[in-house]
Amino acid sequence: MRQLITDALIVAGDGSAEPCRGDALIDGDRVVHLGEVPPSAAAGAERTIAAGGRVLAPGFVDTHNHGALAGTRVGEHGIPVSCEMAVRGGVTKRICGVDGLSPAPVVPDQRAEYAAQLAPLDGMAGPPGDPDGDDPAGGGQWPWTTTEEFLRWHAGRSVTDLGMHLGHSAVRRTVMGNLDRTADDAQIRAMAEVVRREAPWCLGLSTGLVYNPAVYSDQREITALVRAFNEVKPGALYPHLRSESDDIVEALNEVITAAVEGGGGYCSEHSKIAGRRNWDRFGDVASRLDDAAGSVPTLGNMYPYTAGSTTADALFPPEVRAGTRAEFMARLTDDDVRRFAFEKIYADSTGWDNFVAFCGGLEGIQIAGVLDGVGDDFLGKRFSDVVLAAGVTDMNSIEAHDAVCDFFLHNRGEVAIISHYGNEATVEKFFRRPNMALCTDGLMPGPGQKPHPRSLGSFPKALRMARELGIGVAEIVHRLAVLPCEFMGLPSPVLREGADASLVLFDWDRVTERNSYEDPLVPPDGIDAVWVHGDLVQHEGRIHAPKSFGGRHLLTPPTRS
Repeated sequence: MRQLITDALIVAGDGSAEPCRGDALIDGDRVVHLGEVPPSAAAGAERTIAAGGRVLAPGFVDTHNHGALAGTRVGEHGIPVSCEMAVRGGVTKRICGVDGLSPAPVVPDQRAEYAAQLAPLDGMAGPPGDPDGDDPAGGGQWPWTTTEEFLRWHAGRSVTDLGMHLGHSAVRRTVMGNLDRTADDAQIRAMAEVVRREAPWCLGLSTGLVYNPAVYSDQREITALVRAFNEVKPGALYPHLRSESDDIVEALNEVITAAVEGGGGYCSEHSKIAGRRNWDRFGDVASRLDDAAGSVPTLGNMYPYTAGSTTADALFPPEVRAGTRAEFMARLTDDDVRRFAFEKIYADSTGWDNFVAFCGGLEGIQIAGVLDGVGDDFLGKRFSDVVLAAGVTDMNSIEAHDAVCDFFLHNRGEVAIISHYGNEATVEKFFRRPNMALCTDGLMPGPGQKPHPRSLGSFPKALRMARELGIGVAEIVHRLAVLPCEFMGLPSPVLREGADASLVLFDWDRVTERNSYEDPLVPPDGIDAVWVHGDLVQHEGRIHAPKSFGGRHLLTPPTRS
């Protein structure tokens, strides 16, 4: 199909070319004319969109996304929900397998267990199982064990393009399950072999050092896995730090050292500083990141919000979460274990990220997801509301802790949270860094979910912030669309003749987010059209479902066999 876009402000995305007014002609999945379109070519266009000076740019890259599983569910507008969230924000490429929690590799006898762990973050790939059985998240029905098999299953289930990182926790599970112990030499060698096998299908190695079982690893293990990945092809380390709060500099040192010694690049994932007492440490964090850039390729990404979102598992100390999901749940019924967790949460923040502490107490933790039909009355409310509903007024008491544990168990652990830990000044400081890309870190909406507004708002909000802070449109488009592809070694999406027609049309003067923590699913203003490989999938707020879902898998070639 030939499509003509007239009178656009063309922003190439290379970070240097000046924006210029002109036309663009799309033929199939390619931009065939840019700037001046010959009248003979324009005459054959089957669709014409008058841009009226709005920006035409390469589509954006969501560098940290959780839509690989539940995101494949087709929503009310006829496309997968992850893709609808993406294209409403101008995103045409999503990177999943983040936080060390890629859906593969997985050994068959751990599918049900692993699916239950992923459910609060990534949702479910299909219908749920028996909520009272051994497979409540339906993982037993997964038809894959390797990343290659997962991508084969995923083909045809996305409108936007998808790239996968290889998850450290997934790798560790295949060798050690969810054991809470340091790996020995033989186990590290076995994990490295899994990494070498899976790396051809992945862009980099992700880890989540607050999530099971990567939380039990050490720097030696991480370094070995980065090295194994880079024995196959270049790939960066994409870590969720062991601490984004009190121990943030030490946590940065751990993973940057692993990246440098392992021979990979380094990406500062969902950059933040959590907890009021740590906000003045931005200079230390920035200095360490700048030092790393002198040794290895570096990138940062962020969602421009003062709150994060994750599974409520992270509220509990790592010692409590070890073993199977059933063992974790059973542990929380034991009074002695509850007392141990209570004392750790309220008296000891060393060696782990204590969400209750850095959010300023239970009032700072909002409920974003529950077991559908069970905890719905508390969606959008705070854990302090759960405690008050239990008849407890002292938020720092063991009785308040018991109320939190009871709520978690009543919802079978399928609880997602929004953690209010940050401040706008720190967000702005990170946002101004010139190598800072964007992400949604988006959890998918669905039954029992009221997700963080970042899932829809991150990219429109970033454009608004750039406009208001005096960051030029050429720079912000480069950071949102091109910089991540350059860092990951993907083909350049720079807008030029012959380029892939994955594009966004937005109004620089008007674009903004409209949603909020209370009402997170309100679409933005000013993202007026999105094409993926030439398919116009969003125009003036309306979703246009293509006949087939043609999202492609983003791969980089191995450099060694």
